Amino acid sequence: MIRAFALAIIALVSAGLLSGCLESETEKRAKIDEQKSKDFWDMGGPTDRSKSKGYTP
Repeated sequence: MIRAFALAIIALVSAGLLSGCLESETEKRAKIDEQKSKDFWDMGGPTDRSKSKGYTP
């Protein structure tokens, strides 16, 4: 009886791993790289030009 339960658990775990329900390292790395590229081009909010006095030598 215990062997049947152990076999069922092993079968479920192996089926879960083989089906790809767990996220792979390449997918995690791709998401991190995509977020880094979005952050690289983010210039922030608009600037307040009313405080700018212009160029004064």
